[in-house]
Amino acid sequence: MIGSRTMRVRHLVLAALSLCACLAVNADDAPLQTLAGQIADGDHKGVTGMMVSMHGRVAAEVYAPGKGPDTRHDIRSATKSITALLIGILRDGGRLKGIKTRFDDILPDSFAHMSPDDARRDLHLVDALTMRTGLACDDWSPASLGHEDKMYKTKDWGRFLLSQPLAYEIGRHFSYCTGGVVLLGRVIETLSGEPVPEFAEARLFAPLGIDGARWEKTPAGHTDTGGHLRLSLGALHRIGQLVLAEGRWQDRTIVSADWVETMLKERTRVPGRGSTYGYLWWRNTIPHNGRTYETVYAHGNGGTFIFVLPEAGIVAAFTGTNFNNAKRQFQPAEWLYSTIVPALVGKQDQP
Repeated sequence: MIGSRTMRVRHLVLAALSLCACLAVNADDAPLQTLAGQIADGDHKGVTGMMVSMHGRVAAEVYAPGKGPDTRHDIRSATKSITALLIGILRDGGRLKGIKTRFDDILPDSFAHMSPDDARRDLHLVDALTMRTGLACDDWSPASLGHEDKMYKTKDWGRFLLSQPLAYEIGRHFSYCTGGVVLLGRVIETLSGEPVPEFAEARLFAPLGIDGARWEKTPAGHTDTGGHLRLSLGALHRIGQLVLAEGRWQDRTIVSADWVETMLKERTRVPGRGSTYGYLWWRNTIPHNGRTYETVYAHGNGGTFIFVLPEAGIVAAFTGTNFNNAKRQFQPAEWLYSTIVPALVGKQDQP
């Protein structure tokens, strides 16, 4: 066990040492090493991997027993944040006029069952990006008419979503709705003329050097852009690095800085939570040594996260299988606050 653990955390030790020497930060990495060792030993049930970097230099890359760099994880709703990047790429390429475009103008057949004056025809792409569709669709409430579990049992997820009545005025109220993000996938397919997996491979994953991405299909043959994409831990970390670099990767623009900035801005407050929301990316803050660091992140049920702290230059990716376990799946968020930021930022910002 000691030899196996040492092999799994060796990258942590070497990289952390070089981090201190090259970046001249006061990085107390002992707690981070301890955390990495615990994950490597399987001490944290359901946490399957962690990869952390600061200013592009990897400080920790560790996998739970039975997992490794080639493992593809079901990232659940972290898929949504990747869909937001794809919408940006579609817009950057000129195929999408703007996110204030109505769904009805792109997918008229999906609205054919509605009367011409039906208020749901005024549903815009931005409303799905901000979880403010107004439809009776709330994945956090099992009783909701448009709950995702009910959608999954139907043959046509888009038809199911658009059969739901309006519960709120469109664009006004946050209500977490996977169905709206699935509809965004239909927009990508229609405007690009390509299946989502092909579009994503050519314009996002291949340029980032990410291979083996596996998407799920809906019963109607479309792509599930709301969840269940499978990616490696390293792929998640690269996506975080792309966001940190405002859309650039190795001197190439993958998605415009304008879109990244737009995507990450606060768009709405989330009822009952301290977080806010941009375009399918979560937002929060972390206080440390008298400063407050803005944090943007993707989150998937089970404990998958991509944390990006732009001011600190930190990217932290986690994978996990603590599905529907609120306490365990949010452990990475606690570690970000208690261990990762203190270890990498240290006391350099202390007044």
